[in-house]
Amino acid sequence: MNNFKVERKEAFRIIGFKTALTDGTSIHSPHFSSQKTAFFKSMIDNGQMATLRALAENPYGYAAVTKDQETVFYYSGVQSSQPLPDHAGEVWFPESEYLILSGSGGLSRLAFDQLEDQAFETLLTDTFEWEYSGGPVAEILLNGNPADAEVEVWVPVLKRK
Repeated sequence: MNNFKVERKEAFRIIGFKTALTDGTSIHSPHFSSQKTAFFKSMIDNGQMATLRALAENPYGYAAVTKDQETVFYYSGVQSSQPLPDHAGEVWFPESEYLILSGSGGLSRLAFDQLEDQAFETLLTDTFEWEYSGGPVAEILLNGNPADAEVEVWVPVLKRK
């Protein structure tokens, strides 16, 4: 399992459209996978992703998983400092240490799910020197090909006390 590292990242912003995820109360739940896929497909079908691509500052596709009170939200979008399009939202990622997990091959959703499972179920346990900080989690599609994906998942972490 040497597909991960902890690295400091500069602050960045994702703009995108969001949906509330159901049947889970933590930032990571296996129940979210099909909901994320359906939402992402709907954004492509209705042209929202094309609108966001014009505002992107790099070629990567981004998603963010956030929690507000008891509701978990999924944003699909791009990294950008441009003004928000109508009905779009934003997620700010603070400068922080991030657990960065990398994967490739196969469908992007499956790769993201496997990396998030690894982060939350295998690595971020009481024996790991880092713990989840509670901030938003980023999913990044590096190669633009969701059918044969190269992906990263960034989980904000703090040094365990």
